[in-house]
Amino acid sequence: MKKKEESRWQRILLIMLMLLLSTPAVGAAAYLYGKSFRDIFTLIIMVAACFGAVVFSMVQSAVFGTLHYDNGSHYARFVFVFLVSVAAFCILPTLESAGWAVPSLALALALFSNTVTGILAYAALLGACVYLASADTLVFLLYFFMGVIFAVLFEKLDEDYKTGGPMFIAMAVYVAGMAAKLVFESRGMVSEDTLAIAVINVFITFVIMLAALRFYCAVVIDREKGKYLMINDQEYKMLAKYKEEDRQLYYNAIHTAYFAEKTARLLHMDVDVAKNGGYYHRIIVSECKAREKSLEEICKENKFPPKAVQLLQEYNYKSQPMKMRETVAVYIADCVVSAIMYLIDKEKSEENKQEDEKAGNDYAKVALGVVRRKINSGLLNKSDISLSDLGGLEKIYTGEKLYYDFLRRE
Repeated sequence: MKKKEESRWQRILLIMLMLLLSTPAVGAAAYLYGKSFRDIFTLIIMVAACFGAVVFSMVQSAVFGTLHYDNGSHYARFVFVFLVSVAAFCILPTLESAGWAVPSLALALALFSNTVTGILAYAALLGACVYLASADTLVFLLYFFMGVIFAVLFEKLDEDYKTGGPMFIAMAVYVAGMAAKLVFESRGMVSEDTLAIAVINVFITFVIMLAALRFYCAVVIDREKGKYLMINDQEYKMLAKYKEEDRQLYYNAIHTAYFAEKTARLLHMDVDVAKNGGYYHRIIVSECKAREKSLEEICKENKFPPKAVQLLQEYNYKSQPMKMRETVAVYIADCVVSAIMYLIDKEKSEENKQEDEKAGNDYAKVALGVVRRKINSGLLNKSDISLSDLGGLEKIYTGEKLYYDFLRRE
């Protein structure tokens, strides 16, 4: 798929192409399956309305930033998967309903948009397919609920892209559902042909699921990780230049990123996003002032992923409350690092080694005091951070005595 972000006009053209190809395709399929002109007209009206709702959900989700990963900048992915699904659902009525390997299509549609948009598109296409095949309501309910399960199980993929558990659950439920359908329809006397079709169905569904996840990993996950590997490198140009120009700002970034990354790893946050925020939460402000550009322009030039941009916006725009857990991790890390570095500079300026060593033993208490003060300030009340996370933060900063000694001796 395209690596460069799509412009507004490209996204509009893609949406128009999707509607212009999909709706007539369903109408043509209905004609080929011998439906009356009145039924075809009614079907086209209903399908057009449903597809319009899908487009509305997609655009609205993009506006509010609720699409998965960077799907808001890459409509082509969803349009491609949607049109392939339209073709599949138009062909499937030629097969027995036991052979419809469609739940994985719900997964693909959800991955390249979001869960709501994907399920809405899947329901519209499945409804048209059931009508074209003159299948009963049970068929629709079986495949619809299976598709919902597939989409929901893979709604959030962690940083390590672990899919074994969700895949096992999805296929186990699907096999159980298919078995129940066969037993119910055949009244306990399942023919060999029907059983063979069902087995092939399960196999093809599994293969399509693997293909969808692999495709998603290639065009989304791997690209995101590649971006983070580049901009989270201490030798990256925007970060490295401050090692010479402003060493205090540079070391604040290094130490904040260390604490933010550790917090994210221990509390199961997005490690790449938190580390990125630790590096650039202050440097991005300096860049904006030096180059007289907005935060968004600097981030776009350096190809920051959407979640990284969101964190920097939440951190630097005071009118925008902190929501992301990763933003809270960076905020607490910066406050602790700033407080400890200030005390270290003050102690070194006094050139009193005895007091310096005594103070070094109290840095854990200073960090704990900073964390508790920020928690009690109310600034985190609107964030997604949990009480369990807050307790974890206190443990992390009270257990970092060795790193505080490292800071003192640096």
